[in-house]
Amino acid sequence: MTKLLVFAGTTEGRKLLEALSRQTYENGLSVFACVATEYGKELLQDGLDGIHIYAGRLTQPAMTALMREHHFDFVIDTTHPYARVVSESIRTACTEAECRYLRVVRAEGRTLEMERQNCLFFHSHETAANYLDENPGNALMTIGSKELHQYTKIQDYQHRLFPRVLPMTGVLESCTALGFAGRQLILMQGPFTSEMNAAMIRQINARYLVTKDSGEAGGFIEKYEAAVETGAQLLVIGRAEEEEGLSLKELLELLDETCGLALGEAFEPNSLQNIEASADAQQKQGTGSWFPFFTKISGKNITVVGAGKIAGRRIKALMNFGCNVTVIAEEALPEVIQLEEDQRLTMRRKRWEHEDLCSADYVLAATNDSSINHEIYLECKNRGIPVNVADDKDKSDFYFPGIIRKNGVTVGVTADGKDHGLAKRATRAIAQCLETELGQNEE
Repeated sequence: MTKLLVFAGTTEGRKLLEALSRQTYENGLSVFACVATEYGKELLQDGLDGIHIYAGRLTQPAMTALMREHHFDFVIDTTHPYARVVSESIRTACTEAECRYLRVVRAEGRTLEMERQNCLFFHSHETAANYLDENPGNALMTIGSKELHQYTKIQDYQHRLFPRVLPMTGVLESCTALGFAGRQLILMQGPFTSEMNAAMIRQINARYLVTKDSGEAGGFIEKYEAAVETGAQLLVIGRAEEEEGLSLKELLELLDETCGLALGEAFEPNSLQNIEASADAQQKQGTGSWFPFFTKISGKNITVVGAGKIAGRRIKALMNFGCNVTVIAEEALPEVIQLEEDQRLTMRRKRWEHEDLCSADYVLAATNDSSINHEIYLECKNRGIPVNVADDKDKSDFYFPGIIRKNGVTVGVTADGKDHGLAKRATRAIAQCLETELGQNEE
């Protein structure tokens, strides 16, 4: 019997385990998977049969002990490309336990391009500060206190930047001298979990999380996971070194050849087998809370409060469905203003008021202020108007999905509001498949 150990936690790890799961009964495979958190374990358990999953961050000696106990034929490392310390521990454990180590690296192609949707890389704090100066939105700063001075040139930095620094007298004094004080300054001692990072991002309504490429010891993975979960963009100071290893396709071919499997067939580019396998996995999952109704909104009055980045994306999507869109905002993105000039929507440049919702059939609360979004939510509840609150899924009566329209087919994608990054990746994957199967995009 072939025995495999997979260190997972990435898209590649999930895809590999899905393929291996379908082979466990047919070919007598024994597959073990290690993930860092219980949340990661819960994600893997959905739709994966026959996989033994361990949750928790293993030390290098613990990895060695696990490998010696089970005598794995292959140990496959699909961890995040910036978790260099983890990969080094896995390699060392493989050497000590005399197991063959295989590293999966991201090819310069679609997978890496998708990953970078949530990551931007900068060689210096100066270039990162320039980027923030040119792009609006709040930022959670997790770079320590010594380099904060490089970000004080950003316009309105005292209100946009939220440094998270050590609760020490000297640190507090230096941050205060730079102009950071009150609710802008987060004095906390780590380590921080992914869940805590995500909660902070939501609390301050952060569009960005700024960090150094600090590896596992600096909590990089927890920051990355939080950014993906919340949809925030991760700005990384410093690049990881290029790795050597196998692409996912090359790994599957190797396992097919050495273990007598047929994994590669399930991952042919744009193959419908991927969709069918995913559908089978979905059938095995538990019940969800959100049923994907399609409702007619043509001719309906939809009020959007806010005209920033999130609101702009949703307004653009609504333009394709024949509804009457009214936007309430004191300031608006150029693309929203252009839609007004083209007479495709109604724009009211003002602070929202309760009367603005009188004629609305649906409301989108999409401002950059959580307290205002909450006020809109309460007013909608009082009036019985369905509302979507951009920064709080628990207050939303409906989700605003990722939308794909191709040759008469409309697809809405959501991850139940739990993982925005996953929803984005699924939307792109479905769009690519439909483009191949049905032809060019309508839009």
